[in-house]
Amino acid sequence: MHFYMADTPGRLRIESPVLKHNQQKCTTFQEFVKGIGGVTSVEMKPELGSATIHYDPKILDHTKLIGLLEKTGDFDHFQAKTPDDYLEETIEGVAKLALDAASDGLTE
Repeated sequence: MHFYMADTPGRLRIESPVLKHNQQKCTTFQEFVKGIGGVTSVEMKPELGSATIHYDPKILDHTKLIGLLEKTGDFDHFQAKTPDDYLEETIEGVAKLALDAASDGLTE
């Protein structure tokens, strides 16, 4: 299981193994997040352990929002992968395959 985080101004999407398949935790988490000033809506997907949080970036900074989410114990941004992390892993994997293929071609 993993943590995930993707942020664009006004929208934060997270995934947490703590929330996955745990309706009670998701309900408590959703109620907490809805009570944060500047949050406009929260969409939960318990089957994925994900929350999409819409907020007003003029009122709430995403770093403050993430910090508040961590206080619940349901999210850890230090362990969270981002879209950039996945892109980097993909590029590294493709580069390794290309290098392996090139070195195999040189030895034949």
